[in-house]
Amino acid sequence: MKETSSMRLALTWTFVFCSVLSLAQLVQTPIVHMSKPHKQNPTARVQGLTAMQLPFWDDFSFNVPPVMDTVIAFPNDSLWQYGHSVWVNTGMGINPPTMKVATFDGIDSTALPYSINLPLAKGIADRLVSRPLRMDLVDPALQDSVFIFFYYQYEGNGEPPDQGDEFSLWFKNDSSTWDKVWAVQVDSTSDKTKFIPVKLYIKDTIYFHNNFQFRFQNFARLSGPFDTWNLDYVYVSNGKSQYAPNYADFPDRAIAAPLTSAFDQYQSIPVRHFLSKGDSLFTYPSISVTNQRKDQTLKANYAQPVNLVTHLTQVTRLNKVVKDSTFLLDSLSAQAVYYDSKTVFTLNKKPTFANLNPKVDSIALKFHIKLNTGDNVKKVSVNVGDYDTIAYNGIEFRYNDTTSTNFILRNYYAYDDGVAEYAVTLTQPGSYLAYQFDMMYSHPDTLIAVDIYFPHVGDESNQVVQLQILDNQPLDSTNANPTLLQQQDLIVQRTENNIFVRVLLEQAVLVSKRFYVGYKQNSFATIGVGFDKNSSSGSKIFYNTAGVWEQNTTLNGNMMIRPVFGKGLVQVPTAVKDESAFIYPNPNNGTFYFPEPVQGVKVVDVAGRAIPFLQEDFFEQTKITLLQTSTGLYLVRYFKDNQWRTMKIMVLQ
Repeated sequence: MKETSSMRLALTWTFVFCSVLSLAQLVQTPIVHMSKPHKQNPTARVQGLTAMQLPFWDDFSFNVPPVMDTVIAFPNDSLWQYGHSVWVNTGMGINPPTMKVATFDGIDSTALPYSINLPLAKGIADRLVSRPLRMDLVDPALQDSVFIFFYYQYEGNGEPPDQGDEFSLWFKNDSSTWDKVWAVQVDSTSDKTKFIPVKLYIKDTIYFHNNFQFRFQNFARLSGPFDTWNLDYVYVSNGKSQYAPNYADFPDRAIAAPLTSAFDQYQSIPVRHFLSKGDSLFTYPSISVTNQRKDQTLKANYAQPVNLVTHLTQVTRLNKVVKDSTFLLDSLSAQAVYYDSKTVFTLNKKPTFANLNPKVDSIALKFHIKLNTGDNVKKVSVNVGDYDTIAYNGIEFRYNDTTSTNFILRNYYAYDDGVAEYAVTLTQPGSYLAYQFDMMYSHPDTLIAVDIYFPHVGDESNQVVQLQILDNQPLDSTNANPTLLQQQDLIVQRTENNIFVRVLLEQAVLVSKRFYVGYKQNSFATIGVGFDKNSSSGSKIFYNTAGVWEQNTTLNGNMMIRPVFGKGLVQVPTAVKDESAFIYPNPNNGTFYFPEPVQGVKVVDVAGRAIPFLQEDFFEQTKITLLQTSTGLYLVRYFKDNQWRTMKIMVLQ
């Protein structure tokens, strides 16, 4: 995506304005989600979606998945006529009723602010418009029973809306005019940790026509990802009921959050470190479940029994050989799930690692979780079944009963889950940041690189920071000058779609027990590092802005910095070998792959000029995308088997 200098200036001004009161501190900063899909064509969407019959339901569990080369999902096109500016995620909501939420902010569907040149401009930002609904088919005798229900949350893990900002609901009447029927603004009672339920009856006859629609929208600052509202569990009833009472409101038990880590504090551990402990580092992950049926409460001691089934695919890689096996890991006994509290299911069996070759390159653990909830069971008696086949005809409440989670063991430590909701920045020159890593390995090991994600935050000027590796001494007021194991200049390379940049250390570093990875900032520029909000290692973050190290106590999340281990890299090539067949496709259009993870990739043209590129490391391959190319011959260098290798590729544009 290309932006003008005025766009960049406006974005810079906005982010400086955001953090001007926080100078000399560690700051959490909104990021522009560059991978949002392109704008929809409203006219085409209107023509493509015919009016549907009631009921209507969406908890965003069956949203459109991320498109190729993106990580941002958006509401389902079969239910929403317009809404690609709203993004569906698992990180922005706090204690949501079900796992995914739809987030409204000041960024449009092309990942740009609605207002480029006016940082303080306010107005209507994101909109989420339903497909047409056949309200005319509702029996007049039942019209008083038709209602719309939803949950909303102020701020959550996003940016707090300002005074005067608003989240609102609109109905389209039989004159095709939009009426505002509900709105909420920020006040002193707003609680960013709560999802507030709203139930509105639709009784006015002007809404019972054959092209009824509703829309949610936010009035907010238009200059960036600010003034956040979250939406979940949207339902429009059909006025009918098969049983009495109508179970106020939903016979739905659902997964409410992603599976917790299988490795205690880390999302990933170097495979050699993990296997050296005889898999004792495996931690039984857990998942929380909610109940949307309001009469099944703790106080009433009336619960819905739910059990959980887990399948696990274990994939191992040794050199180029990949093996996988899928098996039933466990079926947990049923537990009581109540409306007014979450129930936590914890896995009580672990996969077997005993027969693995200790020299494997990597292991992928892919958990598939399914709840057996009875959400589709028609009522048989008072205590058996509660699915009303008339009221909920066409709704499949089991969509939110499944989830999959992948954990990768390779050659790095990671606290983060790979998706940044925010960035963390230092805002003055001379400041230091350090991120603590505790070794899960009883021996020293060789640190050869650092993976780091620099999202698009603030200006896009060329910046250099000093990458630092610090020893295992505690960082506190008594240790202002910890031992520096390695320091080198690092050119900040901002990327999109949560793509990490691998920075090879100029000299390999031997570390043990505990060490820190961080950097020194050299300018006032806003340089952000990705910040994942789904869990928190905030106590591992330290900063030094005035000659004294301080432990972070205010920001909750995980920095997207990953130390990488391996064999020490020799800076002078010990061999040069043409292996053009190792790359594919060749020729290519500027995008090519290695059939395995590689290190130290460099690309030059025939004149020796460096070519910038993006590197994406997957479990079974590495993807390289050249950023500045024309038709011609290029040389690709990388490190493998303790030696540098060279490949020739032909790019055809």
